Amino acid sequence: MGLCKPANYNAPENAKNKIYGILPYIAPEILRGQNYTKAADIYSFGIIMYEVISGLPPYYDVGHDINLAVKICKGLRPRFNIKVPKLIVHLIKKCLDANQFNRPKAEEIEKTLGNWFRESYDPKSNGYAEINNQIEEAEIINKKSLINNSTTSLGISYKTHSEAIYTSRLLNFSNLPEPKNSDDYYEKNNNIISMKFSESLQIDISRLNISKDDQNSKSEGKEKI
Repeated sequence: MGLCKPANYNAPENAKNKIYGILPYIAPEILRGQNYTKAADIYSFGIIMYEVISGLPPYYDVGHDINLAVKICKGLRPRFNIKVPKLIVHLIKKCLDANQFNRPKAEEIEKTLGNWFRESYDPKSNGYAEINNQIEEAEIINKKSLINNSTTSLGISYKTHSEAIYTSRLLNFSNLPEPKNSDDYYEKNNNIISMKFSESLQIDISRLNISKDDQNSKSEGKEKI
């Protein structure tokens, strides 16, 4: 997700150590210029899990620019458009942890998914009731949502933002903030991030943009003088 580029693309000499990839799938520490690691691949896997379950490309409704990169470093993560079992949400959250050292290893993920699969079919297992109860709860809520909103099929119909780019390209961002989780990241597991945090982050970015515009205006004013 972060190492690819078009086969016929010849990068200039000064861009060979830059970041290539699809912005929504790249771990925040990589966006800040750190070296690629297996933990960065786990982050990408978490985003893929979200996409497969939701049926939506990550951040399809916003431009894939410096603003999105800043938000991701500040803790933005995609939100589910449907009810998803908490066990799965929690696993995805761990994969998308801003601290790369908190992300699970590939072997841990494989073991967890394997255990869930086996226990979901074994009434005698310790996790049988919890797994199946969460799946049943999610199915009931999603069915009700579909019935109550006849104009949508669980959010699968969507319009991609004109500046949402899902092909690998050179990403050249500078001065991105230190990666962090939202303050309430692990408090609840009904979604990857809370709506409250998502909205507050949007306000912060808007203020940042306004501040930049003010600075540019002041600079232009000085030049005119």
